[in-house]
Amino acid sequence: MTSLLLLLLACGGANAPEGANSPAAPSATTAAAPAVRTAPAKAVKHRPSVELTGTLAATASVQLGFDVPGRIEKLMVKRGQQVRKGAAIAQLDDSMASAQYAQAKAAVSGAKAQLAAGEAALGRLEKLKAAGGISEQQWDDAGAAVTAGRAGVEQAEAATRLAKTHLDNHVLKAPIAGLVSNGPDNAGMMVGAGMPLFLIEDVTTLQVKATAPETASWIAEGDEASLLLPGGETVAAKVVRVIPSLDMATRRVPVEIVVENPPSTLRANAFARVQVTGAAEVDAYEIPAAALVARPDFCVYVQEGGALRRVPAEVLSREAATAVIRADLPASAEVVLDPPKEAGE
Repeated sequence: MTSLLLLLLACGGANAPEGANSPAAPSATTAAAPAVRTAPAKAVKHRPSVELTGTLAATASVQLGFDVPGRIEKLMVKRGQQVRKGAAIAQLDDSMASAQYAQAKAAVSGAKAQLAAGEAALGRLEKLKAAGGISEQQWDDAGAAVTAGRAGVEQAEAATRLAKTHLDNHVLKAPIAGLVSNGPDNAGMMVGAGMPLFLIEDVTTLQVKATAPETASWIAEGDEASLLLPGGETVAAKVVRVIPSLDMATRRVPVEIVVENPPSTLRANAFARVQVTGAAEVDAYEIPAAALVARPDFCVYVQEGGALRRVPAEVLSREAATAVIRADLPASAEVVLDPPKEAGE
């Protein structure tokens, strides 16, 4: 019996008694750390750039209409024509306004004549008053007549200025120099006060109003930009305004870019792509593109003590094989390539 027990212990059978000396089995709860591939994050100097999209628009544009209602009597310009500032572009029938202006000028002449008569009478009475030939009441009445005459002249002149302004409003003039890009085809139509009729655009300088991601905080007024044309051609541009307030709808930064002296092939209101380049180089890291992830924002992972740590990253540029980022990485950092989806969770 003793021999049989010794034989069973020597074979390490599954039915060996508890407490018997045997090698410890691996614990089922101990998991080996997952093997990951890493690559070095190379410290570089980088001049940031970002591509923005928007609409290529005229730097100045105005919609015009008459301040008074009436019938268009004459068109002085056609669509597509260049006009100078102050040039007349259309005129309403002004026969009634001209008559009112003439009537107002005649009223001024009448008021001035009445004033002259009153002043002459006052001059004559002045000599009589000195000799005691008139009463104080007569003298006061003559002075009041002259005062009323002066007020009448001022009132008539004010009415004349009003009538002249009304007459001038029958001629529509260009407030800026530019291209007449929209307007009526012919005269004769009735228009209301304030009705938009013409559109004048200054296309000698074009602008792009776009929005940049909030992370592109390096964009500043004066930064260089390039308008990207089909076929790979570019046109020089410049950032002229960065609004220090995010767009409420998109949470992006409004940026305005001007293209001075654009080529004739550019058209206002066309879709535009613009590359904006920072004024100075910044400290950054070049990493393999496989190390860059977005969950939900761009980030990279580094391995520390057998665990993966998530590090937020700002993408400065990105190509098929590499990316340039700004991130708070430790010295000589190794970023994880293709980190598992559960990393850092």
